[in-house]
Amino acid sequence: MSKLAVKGGLPVRSESFFLWPHFDDRELRNLEDVIRSRTWFAGMRGSDPGTKTEEFEKRFAEYHGTRFGVACANGTVAIEIALRAAGIGTGDEVIVPALTFIATLSAVLQVNALPIVVDTDYETHCIDPERIEEAVTERTRAIIPVHFGGFVCDMDRIGEISKKHNLVVIEDAAHAHGAVCEGRTAGSIVDIATFSFQESKTMTAGEGGIITTNDSDLAEQCIMYRSCGRKQDDSWYVHHVLPLNYRLSELQSAVLLAQLERLEEQLRTKNRNAAFLAGRLGRIDGVTPVPGDGKTEVNGYYLYLLRYDKTRFSGLSRDQFVEALNAEGIPSHIGYPWPLTKNPMFEGIPPGPKGCPYTCPFYGGSAQIANTHLPVAERICEETVVIPHEVLLSAEEDLEDIPRAIKKIQKNVLELVG
Repeated sequence: MSKLAVKGGLPVRSESFFLWPHFDDRELRNLEDVIRSRTWFAGMRGSDPGTKTEEFEKRFAEYHGTRFGVACANGTVAIEIALRAAGIGTGDEVIVPALTFIATLSAVLQVNALPIVVDTDYETHCIDPERIEEAVTERTRAIIPVHFGGFVCDMDRIGEISKKHNLVVIEDAAHAHGAVCEGRTAGSIVDIATFSFQESKTMTAGEGGIITTNDSDLAEQCIMYRSCGRKQDDSWYVHHVLPLNYRLSELQSAVLLAQLERLEEQLRTKNRNAAFLAGRLGRIDGVTPVPGDGKTEVNGYYLYLLRYDKTRFSGLSRDQFVEALNAEGIPSHIGYPWPLTKNPMFEGIPPGPKGCPYTCPFYGGSAQIANTHLPVAERICEETVVIPHEVLLSAEEDLEDIPRAIKKIQKNVLELVG
């Protein structure tokens, strides 16, 4: 086992870890019920009485400590719906973190508002509240903090800033299903929140999303934007707001009801195994679990985040390390290769109307994003190694292969750099 697998040696592990997506008879029974019912559509408003989607919305909202849930097509449109429901649009600025999936930013562009990207906190990879405060202008209307990897953002400080400047806060909880911080569940802490059920997420129906809130007016606005602008008891052809169609199907809701049933148990397993794995990795110089700030009691663990120090591996680059780790049978990836602002879509923004909102006169006609200074996010992107969340659902004896593979790479690193 001394020769590295990436160089033709035998890998540490040849079997799969816990398989994802996970399902059992519950998903199959729920799907069969829907198919046999011949009601695959959740109704005029998207979750009409008696539908699986209505049932899922209620159960998900209750689990996360909110009064309302509004299921929708995916996590991206969930953010867009939340922004529209909150009245965010042309002339408004929305503060977003540098480390997040592009959806957090693109949803802002979809409502013709301007995303303002700020740096992150090194200990949690979440948005840095002090950078939020610095970025607030007279045009700022909202903040979208992302509970990165399953850590919950510093919502107390973000709440203080939002109250001081009268800002809407939209929690992007796509990484944080069931996460708990200081007794509060992600998705219930501020005005409104969004979740994703894309296939890689900790609950999935392949695609899907949901918005949670305690505000009945916001919930009603979300329902109307979700389903063609319709109000309760109106005709099919009466539309009160922009008639978008972002509904979830009954088949997806059937799957998600089953997924929700096992979420709590899976979170217990992940948090226990993450602590176990941290203890084993603590014996290896150069690979350290991202610590968090100690406030997240139940981590959503969408990602198991590691810091890689190449100086402890004879200068082996992070990308080479990840390649070697995968070859040893340990699934891993680099996460985000750069902060949001480095994406090619921000290069060469055309002048005039085609460059809106960046070239929109509401913002002075010359807003820039590509050269935003984000030193913490850039450092994180250079040194992060990600192990997918489903690995944490494996047995402890399987998890032992992770530190075993890392030690093997470290011991034989000169095969790669010598």
